Formats: sequence, structure tokens, C-alpha cells
Amino acid sequence: MTGGYGTGRVAIEQHTVGQVAVTRVSAVPALSPRLRFDLAWTLGPLVHSGESDIGESYRLIDFAGELLVGPEDLFVGQLVRDESRHVLRSLNYVGAQQGSVALDLTGHQVEQLEECRAGGVLTMKMRLWPRIERGGVTADAPVSIIDLAIPRDDWVVALRVLTGEQIDLLEIRYDLVYADRFRPSLKELRRARDAVDRGDYDSAVLKARKAVTLMEESIKSATRASFKVALEARVDQRHAKLYAGIVSGAKGPGNVTAHRADAREYTRVEALFAIRLATISLEVVAGLLAA
Repeated sequence: MTGGYGTGRVAIEQHTVGQVAVTRVSAVPALSPRLRFDLAWTLGPLVHSGESDIGESYRLIDFAGELLVGPEDLFVGQLVRDESRHVLRSLNYVGAQQGSVALDLTGHQVEQLEECRAGGVLTMKMRLWPRIERGGVTADAPVSIIDLAIPRDDWVVALRVLTGEQIDLLEIRYDLVYADRFRPSLKELRRARDAVDRGDYDSAVLKARKAVTLMEESIKSATRASFKVALEARVDQRHAKLYAGIVSGAKGPGNVTAHRADAREYTRVEALFAIRLATISLEVVAGLLAA
């Protein structure tokens, strides 16, 4: 990718010596969510005004930074160098040297980033503070603010690793007897998740509702009985009524959107809630019917 997601100018004593480009974002296997940003440093020699020689060499010892988001430049977190810790050096020719920084996030921060993204490109700002050494002395080496624009598809790949939501949706436990009958419902849940990633939250809620409706229809087709009657054959009437009410409630958000022209638009957190309700309904009902 030419230029990557964004670039910043590297300077020493107000003299531009090169640039740093953010070339990739990925999720790092960790106990808590961690993002990695790959960087490509292109560092030329320091040439003072009026000089005609090749220029002064230097070394980039280390670097760190911070990430900001939103129109108010809200602080997201501290960026620390990870992976390779080798020293980067100025070159007399154009050549990129690789490095990376990582950022630890909480689940709440991930949700906030998704709210800012609103289904589109994720835009952020990155500040980097390199530690450059020349002649045994640390030099002031500011990097201009990097305006990041991470494409939706690239971000979604990292997001699914960060949150594990794809696994939650695709590994619903249900008895093999119902595997084929529940496939249409699982397909709708995948579509609902894709709609969330696009920022189409109303569509996601409707697809979650459809997943539950298809589940009820598949059970009726298999048992020749209503959903509630099928449950009563496995549990007592009181619990059958309770679970039927929960399943009916899982369709509630979608019912509002489907039947009310004046219904407000749902938010991302509400769409995810609708998907999770539908997911749990499929798992619990299938478990009861297979008991």
C-alpha cells in the first residue's frame, strides 16, 4: 500500500530527514485486546543548509507515542514499541526500515472506537516521539502528527480478532439433530454481524429478529407443534411459558423497526444486544429440545 494509512514527516533541528508511514494494523494475540501498527521509517542523512556533502548520520534508538480519536482529539492510549528492538540508522539512499508500536485496549475502548467509526473508515491521529542519537548526543526529532485513515475491511479483520465476536456467532452449540434446520438462522446472524460492521444497525436488528423467527419455523416444521408446545414436551408449562416469553422478547427490537414507521434508529450497542439475544435464544432452545 503506497503511503499506508498515513504518513508523518521526521525532522531534526527543523530539517526534514525523512518520513514514517503507518502501513498495517493488526490484532496481537494477548490476554486483553492489543493493537499493533506496523511502521515504515525512511530516514535520510541530516544535511545542513548550504552544505553539499552527503550529510550527517544518526541513529533512531527508540520511539513511542499516543493515539487520539474524534473531532476533540480524545486520548485513546499510549503507544509502545514492540517486536524488534533493533536500532534504525540513517541511510544515504532511499530505503524503508520496519518497526512497530502497540496499544493495549479495554473492551470499553474498543466499543468507543466502533462508535466513532460508525461503520465506515476509522480515522485517528498518531503522535510519535522518536529518540534519535547523533554524535553520542540525543537530538530533538519531532514527527508531524499522522492522520490515520484505516479502511473498514482492514479494521473489521482486526476487530473480530480483538473481540472474538465472530467465534461467538459461529460456534453456537446446538444438537446435531437441529444443525441443518438452524442453518438459515445462523446465516442471518452472520448477516446481522456484517450489517453492524457496515454501520447499518437497523438492518442488523431486523436480521437478528429474522434469525429467531426462522428458528421458530424450523421447530414447528420438525415437531408439527407450536414453539411453546414443543417446549412443554421437554420442560414444565411454567418454564415453557417463561422461555417462550424470552424468545418473543428477543424479537422485540426488530418488531419495533419493522412495524413502526416513526421508530428511531438503533445504535451499535443496541444492535449487538439484539444479536446476542438471538444467539442465546438459539443455543438455549436447541439445548432444551435436545435434552
